[in-house]
Amino acid sequence: MHKTDAWLKPILDLVSTQGGRGGALLAFPEYRPDLAKAIAHEVGIRFYDFRAETMAPKGFQAGAMGLDELDAVLADLAAQGGALVLNVEALLSTKSSEERRAWMQGFLRRDWPGLLLVPLALYGHEAPVGNERVLYLEPGDLPAQGLINRLAN
Repeated sequence: MHKTDAWLKPILDLVSTQGGRGGALLAFPEYRPDLAKAIAHEVGIRFYDFRAETMAPKGFQAGAMGLDELDAVLADLAAQGGALVLNVEALLSTKSSEERRAWMQGFLRRDWPGLLLVPLALYGHEAPVGNERVLYLEPGDLPAQGLINRLAN
């Protein structure tokens, strides 16, 4: 980690306390796939775009997916050594607040065999309060997003 990457320290600290397994939620103040990719690279886990790789192939049927299908994908990724799983909120957006909150609690309680990091930009405020596996990132803590990157995302 370079001096310019100080924003990664709380994430790496969280990962080190996880022991290479289990789930964690990263509550971002805005949608930052660029930082999600950087985290996956720095931690040494796979970057997986749930919306692109799981939901998009289902077309219009994707909105009917159940949270059990998300859990099945996560179980597979965890068994393969873990992943940072971006765009889980694409499916969470089709569920009620109660369903999202229940899913987050279950995700954090489950003993995943590999490390799973799930960034949230829309529903971080619904994550369980006081849980050591939830990290809230502040806007001032993150590097600025360049114009080209902003346009691409």
